[in-house]
Amino acid sequence: MSSKPTCCDDRAEYDELNGLPIAMAYVPWQQWRAIYEVEKGFHRGTIFEELDKPFKGIGGCCK
Repeated sequence: MSSKPTCCDDRAEYDELNGLPIAMAYVPWQQWRAIYEVEKGFHRGTIFEELDKPFKGIGGCCK
């Protein structure tokens, strides 16, 4: 049995992206600057300081 939050039941009605075409993304090459030391990079999940974006555990459809 699923315990999905009820506040997300009507999200399909408000999908702003529904019907839009698939996009082409521009993704620049990662620059080798501000590199973490090996141990810190391992614990943070990236060696690039610019990509170190910790998960805050907030957001989603039930804002």
